[in-house]
Amino acid sequence: MERPALLLVGLWLGLLVASSAVATVNFRTADRLLGPAMRPELAQRLGPLPVADRRVAFRHLVSEVNRWLFRAGSLAQLLLAIVLAAALWPAGGVLRALALAALLLTAAQAFALAGAITQLGRALDFVPRPLPGELARRFGVLHGGYVIGELLKLALLAVVAALLLRRPPA
Repeated sequence: MERPALLLVGLWLGLLVASSAVATVNFRTADRLLGPAMRPELAQRLGPLPVADRRVAFRHLVSEVNRWLFRAGSLAQLLLAIVLAAALWPAGGVLRALALAALLLTAAQAFALAGAITQLGRALDFVPRPLPGELARRFGVLHGGYVIGELLKLALLAVVAALLLRRPPA
């Protein structure tokens, strides 16, 4: 039970870290490609477009990629949460409680936050920046809530891993 559970925790922790890194890198790459590092071939093809429109188009593309990763990652985490809870169920006690907490948090994110963030984010893609106050606040609250959930899961899973590593081999 400990080794498969530890493997699941490691996969899940990797997914959490990788998804955050990828989302950030995607936006930075779009900005880099449109900046001084822009290849001449790209500049020639984009020539007729105003610089502001180029940025909106690239950021929209990145947003769509990130939204797909967000939805797929939410489903993958939900699957990992269910399997981990099942694997740790026989352990009972703290391990079961932590696995269930991670599952409940993941379900709340998947069913209460992910759809709302995706829908609002898509509606904001072509809204001029800076975003109007109420829209920015609403997106910030949703996104911030999701990020806090990710950090809580990271902490829960780190504790699960530490507890599993301290257990004597069966």
